[in-house]
Parts: sequence; C-alpha cells; structure tokens
Amino acid sequence: MASPRPRADGGLTMADVAPVLVAACGNAMAGDDAFGPAVAAALRRESPAHCQVIDLGMAPTALLDHLQGRAALIIVDAAEAPDAGDDLMEFDWDSPARPALVRQEQLSTHGLSIAAQIELARAMGLLPEVVKLIAAPVGEAQLGRPMDAAARLVERAAARVRALAAELARASAGDVS
Repeated sequence: MASPRPRADGGLTMADVAPVLVAACGNAMAGDDAFGPAVAAALRRESPAHCQVIDLGMAPTALLDHLQGRAALIIVDAAEAPDAGDDLMEFDWDSPARPALVRQEQLSTHGLSIAAQIELARAMGLLPEVVKLIAAPVGEAQLGRPMDAAARLVERAAARVRALAAELARASAGDVS
C-alpha cells in the first residue's frame, strides 16, 4: 500500500492510512540484528494488503510519525531469547513472556529505543489497541558480521507478518470470518 496522502492542511485522511503498520527495527550491518530490515525488504517484494511497512532501521523515533489512525502495530525485530531455541517468536507486546529486544535500553546512540517509543506512544494516546512482536532469536549482533541464525527465518517471518496483518485488518474492519 502506498504511503498515506496528506490533506491540504498537511494532515492525513483516515481513508488514506492502512489499518496495520509493520515497523521493522535493527541494524542491517550487525549480524542477526539485521533481521527486521531483512523482513521489511521481503515484505516490500510482495506487499501485504491493508498494511504499510516501514523500516525504522536504527531510528525508532520515526515510529511516532506513523501511528495516527492505525488499528494495529506489528514490530519486527531481533530478540535476546536464549531459551527460545532458533525458532520464530510471536508475542503480544505487553505479554510478560515477551523477550527483551536486542537494543532495549531506554537511550542508545540512535535515540530512544523502540520499547521507549511504544511507551511514549501509549502515553500520548497514539498506540494502536493491538501491538504484536514478531522476532527472531539473536545469535550474534556485532557490527560488520553477516546475519547468521536469523537469516533462515526471514521468509517465514514475512509470511507470518502477511497473514497476521490480513487477520488484524479484517478484525479492524469488523470482519471476523
């Protein structure tokens, strides 16, 4: 779906905003932390309907600019989950079982973390009702290293995001079939 179109006053019309936002996070040059950007690239090759995909890279502060009017948010990132094995993970954002993300710290060299951005969006009343995390367990996330363990999960994650986005878009439209 194309990016939302601005109104004459600079705002967006609700009809122009896809109900589901997929926000990928990570450093494309830091091993398995490249999982989010790699999934975003896979999704762009076959864009899900009723969904906008953004690659936040290492600038999660841009998330707030894209939340207005969304019914759901899907975060795609690498997670520190030593007990998860090497399989794709899916959690409700507020689940106590959700693993820490690779760059979960409140303040990093690229600003507030995605976790801090989500809490800020919640405080500002911008956070969609449904927030999901699709994550790959991180093997290694060192600068200059290629993606390793998470690489084999990219296409599976893209397929899961497409299915989840379709389900969430139907639910937001009131279609529960």
